[in-house]
Amino acid sequence: MTSASTALPEYNIVMIQLDELRPTEEINLDRAMSLSKVISRGSVWTRPLLVELKHSLVMDGHHRLHCARHLSLRKVPCIQLSYEDPRLSVTSWEDEASFDTKKIYEAGLSGKLLGFKSTRHRLEPQIPACVIALDALM
Repeated sequence: MTSASTALPEYNIVMIQLDELRPTEEINLDRAMSLSKVISRGSVWTRPLLVELKHSLVMDGHHRLHCARHLSLRKVPCIQLSYEDPRLSVTSWEDEASFDTKKIYEAGLSGKLLGFKSTRHRLEPQIPACVIALDALM
């Protein structure tokens, strides 16, 4: 049982301007456009992006970031974390091996993106859902 003094805080959802976010991976454009239609049709945003705290690198949510740009949103809900956060694990999608986060920083800061689905970011507990009207993000 975890004592109150060592309990990890819950995730906080914050709004971040799109121009502050730095992608680290390429996307599948067909998948992103399909997701844009789903988001537009529902008129709500339901899943925050996972973003590295110091440099605003997108950890998870590259397709959603593309959707936000396509839908002309100004900001999106995000959860900011450090790669040192014990709730976060980063592996390769290909073989589940641990992924070197230095490569993620290099990709995000240089603009030379990693390939589609290079990294898998997992949180325990998982990211909470949200329900935010698209109008509130414009």
